[in-house]
Amino acid sequence: MGITTARKLDDEAPAPAPRDHNKPPLEELIPLEFREQLTAEHPDFLVLVDNRCGAGDRNSEAYQTGEADRAKCVDQDTYERCGKLAKKLRAMEQHVEATHTVVKAPYLQGGRLVDAEKNALLGRIKAARDRVQAHMDSFLEAEREKQRQAERERQAELQRQEEERRKAAELLRENGISADVLPEAPPPPPLAAPAPLAGPVRTDGATISSGIEWRSQVTDYAKAFRKVKDDAAVREAIDKAIQRFVKATKGQVAIPGVTITDHARASVR
Repeated sequence: MGITTARKLDDEAPAPAPRDHNKPPLEELIPLEFREQLTAEHPDFLVLVDNRCGAGDRNSEAYQTGEADRAKCVDQDTYERCGKLAKKLRAMEQHVEATHTVVKAPYLQGGRLVDAEKNALLGRIKAARDRVQAHMDSFLEAEREKQRQAERERQAELQRQEEERRKAAELLRENGISADVLPEAPPPPPLAAPAPLAGPVRTDGATISSGIEWRSQVTDYAKAFRKVKDDAAVREAIDKAIQRFVKATKGQVAIPGVTITDHARASVR
């Protein structure tokens, strides 16, 4: 049975139709569910959104301004009015977030169940593939060691020949004979180019090749940083780490190379 199944997979048989394939597509179903949940207890919620946030394309003449567009903040009275409007908008945000949680819950749970099935199978498959990969990598490392051993033996032979020639020249000098009578040393055998570790091999539809994978382990972050300090991802990580530090210390700790500023910000609860 396993061989038959494998052949079906290799033949790329068409996938079966998903369950409930007669339902409306998700791009139609989910917006409908979301709006129904959104207005279940607040039928005029979407109207309130238009009234407070504005309706339509802001760049078109048909755009209808909302309270946020007309808001001004020039004195204490208008500052308080803005605070009240901000609180209403915040409550609307919370309602949208709560609706999102409710509508998404069954899909999220379904996704988790699907992920669990996928991860369980992939875990077994990956573990098996890792075992096979380990066998292959061990074989390649053994082949590399053979190459290294051959080079060590070549170097040892060169050193042995050089040492014999040195001793012979010293013996000649002790007997008053010029070392020029010694035959010239033969040229060392050329260093053979490293042979491919294995492959490429083509078998049963698979192409197997070999290469070298370089790995690293940081032992001194300060020194290693000098080599990657201009990397965009490193700078982004530094910016975030500095911002967390400044926020945690409320800007009270100076950092060389960092400008710390404070800015007024209203908080509405």
